[in-house]
Amino acid sequence: MRIGKERVSLAVQVTNRVLRVLELGKDRRPTFEPVEVSLDGADKLETFRRIVNERGLSGKSAITCLSVDDALMKFYKYPASMSSKDLQNAIDWSIKRELSAIREETLHDYYILEKRPEDKHVGVVLVLSRKETVDNLKRMFESVGIKLAIIDFEIVATVNYGLYFRLPVPFSILYMDYNYSTLTTYSPMNVSYSVFHWGYGDFLKSQDEESIEGFFAEVRNIIVLNDLSSMYIAGPILGEEDLLTRVMENLPVLGLLDVEGIKPNFFLPYILSIRGMEE
Repeated sequence: MRIGKERVSLAVQVTNRVLRVLELGKDRRPTFEPVEVSLDGADKLETFRRIVNERGLSGKSAITCLSVDDALMKFYKYPASMSSKDLQNAIDWSIKRELSAIREETLHDYYILEKRPEDKHVGVVLVLSRKETVDNLKRMFESVGIKLAIIDFEIVATVNYGLYFRLPVPFSILYMDYNYSTLTTYSPMNVSYSVFHWGYGDFLKSQDEESIEGFFAEVRNIIVLNDLSSMYIAGPILGEEDLLTRVMENLPVLGLLDVEGIKPNFFLPYILSIRGMEE
């Protein structure tokens, strides 16, 4: 969701557990040391305001993303033979149908996937979020002196990373953060995702073997059901070598998604900043 027309390079990821801030220059390198702060037991707004003041970010515009818990993504396919007008009418009708089933006031945005000459269908990704959630996010940024120019969705940002770095299609990305994980799969004719309320940070504290084995079983089930051959690993877990090795021993991992000079913790802010500068 683009709120303004300006391009932005400042990316902010805010969750219930962590705040990450990254800004890239034209050379795609950070303009300052990227910031990651735990929000456990801290006031989110005051923590954000402190970082903005310390880094001199007040008055800037930024891009952020809704978390997997704050939005919902739907995928639709339409015949490639449809005219542009008919396609737009079909999309509008699908959106109207979705909105009519939701009682709360809801905002939406959609993306038409690039179509190849051989494709018989056109793929469309629709993202829905409560207006209250988006308004609260805007107010939080405004209260610390930052204007929101673009609001993305975490899953869409994950897909954009794969497309930007030209991963072979189809691709699947298992993103593993401190307190949750997501598995996102992309092909020109389908975009799907699963959310796991298992995070490696929580596991490191609890050492709950039953939880990690259950997580592996869930991921393997999705791999089998969706006929996925392999996937990439991304996120802060890349910094935990021993646990990462265990993940790779239990799941079919094709590779690790890491950018030289950028800590893996900033996987999402990095691609958000890229989108902000290039869109």
